[in-house]
Amino acid sequence: MMHVNPKLVDADKRHRAKETNFSLREFGRILTFVWPFRRKLVMGLIATVIFAALHTVSIVAALPILHILLEKEDLHVFLDRTIAGARLGVKFAPLDSADDASVVVVDLPKDGTAFARGLRKGDRLEDPSGGSAAAMLAEIAHRGDVGEGTDSIEVRRLPASGQTDGAESSTVPYGISLDIEPPDTLMRVERWIGSLIPESTASDKLAILMYILGGVVTIVVIANGFRYFGEVTIAGVVLRSMIDLRSRLYERTLHLPMSFYAGQPTADLVTRFVQDIQEVQRGMMTLFGKFFREPLRAAFMLGIAFMLDWRITITVVFVVPVVVFAFLTIGRRVKKSNRKLLQAYGMMIGALTTSLQSLRVVKAYTAEDIERQRLNRVDWKMFRQQMKLAKLQAFTSPLMETLAVIAGSVGMVWLAGRVLSQDLDPAKFGTLGMALSMLFDPLRKLSDVYVRLQRSTAGAERIFQVIDEPVESDLSDATTELAPLADAIEYAGVTYTYPNADTPALVDVNMTIRRGETVAIVGPNGCGKTTLVSMLPRMFDPDQGEVRYDGLDIRLATLGSLRRQVSVVSQEAVIFAGTPIENIAFGDATPDVDRVKDAAARAFAEEFILAIPGGYEADLGERGTTLSGGQRQRLAIARAIYRDAPILIFDEATSQIDTESEQKIQAALEEFARGRTTLIIAHRLSTIRFAERIIVMDAGRVLDSGSHDQLYERCTLYRKLCDTQFMDRGAAT
Repeated sequence: MMHVNPKLVDADKRHRAKETNFSLREFGRILTFVWPFRRKLVMGLIATVIFAALHTVSIVAALPILHILLEKEDLHVFLDRTIAGARLGVKFAPLDSADDASVVVVDLPKDGTAFARGLRKGDRLEDPSGGSAAAMLAEIAHRGDVGEGTDSIEVRRLPASGQTDGAESSTVPYGISLDIEPPDTLMRVERWIGSLIPESTASDKLAILMYILGGVVTIVVIANGFRYFGEVTIAGVVLRSMIDLRSRLYERTLHLPMSFYAGQPTADLVTRFVQDIQEVQRGMMTLFGKFFREPLRAAFMLGIAFMLDWRITITVVFVVPVVVFAFLTIGRRVKKSNRKLLQAYGMMIGALTTSLQSLRVVKAYTAEDIERQRLNRVDWKMFRQQMKLAKLQAFTSPLMETLAVIAGSVGMVWLAGRVLSQDLDPAKFGTLGMALSMLFDPLRKLSDVYVRLQRSTAGAERIFQVIDEPVESDLSDATTELAPLADAIEYAGVTYTYPNADTPALVDVNMTIRRGETVAIVGPNGCGKTTLVSMLPRMFDPDQGEVRYDGLDIRLATLGSLRRQVSVVSQEAVIFAGTPIENIAFGDATPDVDRVKDAAARAFAEEFILAIPGGYEADLGERGTTLSGGQRQRLAIARAIYRDAPILIFDEATSQIDTESEQKIQAALEEFARGRTTLIIAHRLSTIRFAERIIVMDAGRVLDSGSHDQLYERCTLYRKLCDTQFMDRGAAT
């Protein structure tokens, strides 16, 4: 049965998640698992950039669409007027008709060349040759590039009513020369777009609108194709990196010393494999998805807003610090709550596993309702942590939306004022309004990114706590390769205390086991028998004293060479999911089937293996649930026989085995132990009779050793064990 620590956190303080904010170190360590897939990641990110750019282009199309719907001005005239104004450094009012003779200046910078030449706001410009204003603007817009310098054009200025220019009357038109700046990239793009739109009259606006919308649809389809490719590629990278992270955690967990697990709830460790890695995965998906895509969209939208009117940045400047502060404040609380939630998951898994593994006992004692209530209490503890997290996450999006609406409303009022003062045409007003809303949409979607990253680093901290634990090979720099035992195994003053335990499991143990000797170790439950034999393959290292192998401290020998000398049959016969061949040849990547069958026959396991449908190729199920206790034990003995190590450790567990199985196990053990050094933890009289020497333990100490008759006469504890646990003395003699 699994015993779960009642606390939500690990018993050992060094295994607890630290109370820190966003951990850049752990975040960087997560990225190292992504690095091997960087090429695919870059491809996904490039696709995301293209999507964001094309998505912005589709939004820009709102300007000509709104212009067609709201303005009388032809779309080509609109483009020519916009480009011509930018090249002259002034802003012109829309033309009411393509036949208008002049165009009105609505704004110009006072530090520009046009202002220095005498041009003022409200002035009208016309073609000196008598052509239309539209034709004049088209000539300026499409005038060829002139290297790094400027070109110029002669126009006639009609001063606005009430203006005076020195001696000139405000009503007298006169010629003026204006510099034409070379077109920049944006102007060239606008000219190219204009060349794609067919010439038409005002009555053909619907056809032009359909033409533009067709282009928008095409761009959207292409953009979303790139989005799909980017998201799938990034998902593949993240999922592969999580496989590597989980594999690294597998590798570390399997190589950790047994002392690590002494104070570590199994359920908490399982949670790190499942829930914590899932949190890291979600964080990485968010990082390379929303965190990369949405800021790009916001940046492109901001660029559009800058082109339309730079003053839009005022809104952003006021909102961003508030948003950042909200992210940091909420994110810290989310990380703390998520850490507690992950620990609560571990407690829930532990409680559920305990109930399921002990289901026979639960049913036998009609304790279903009691167990259900216990599981409900654990579930409610987890519910409270989930609600804390849900409230924080639910608060984030409304907060962001509220800030966006406030900022957008302020911006709209300001922009509307400029439209009413004829400083901004309605089409640009509508496009700016759309840009504002599209600018805050990515920011709103980013509201849970920091939360996700906080949750992922909380999970990463718990994962790396295990990965950073020193493995067995790190705890020793031994290089000595052991040969088969030639003389004896010696325990010299061995003392050991489990982590977090108050009393030692072994106290000053001194004993010698000669090569080829079969020794039985007896004593009451919890006296340290299993701990004593576990010292030999270095499942635990002594706090004091030494375990010597042919006179050498086993800590000076390599773990691989030491453990190759030992076969272990544990108290609970462990069967893995797989076939009998895989279980008997466990640890051998290329099993010898003939040796497997020979080991099974010698362990009296072949008879039931052949009776199973599928025989040696049958699937035994997780933990060998299809087998009886005696069958599992015989399969475990067959595993030890296949390994053929010179030392055998047998923790006899026959309490759930019938008499026939016990006899077969004893026969198999007696035959296999011949000529080997054998340590047996004895629970049955038949094993005591088989042993050459018996060691009696109590409270972690060796009380006595000798033959059965010697101990029965002089050792009170042994006599008590024989009269109770081992049945009567007469059966032994």
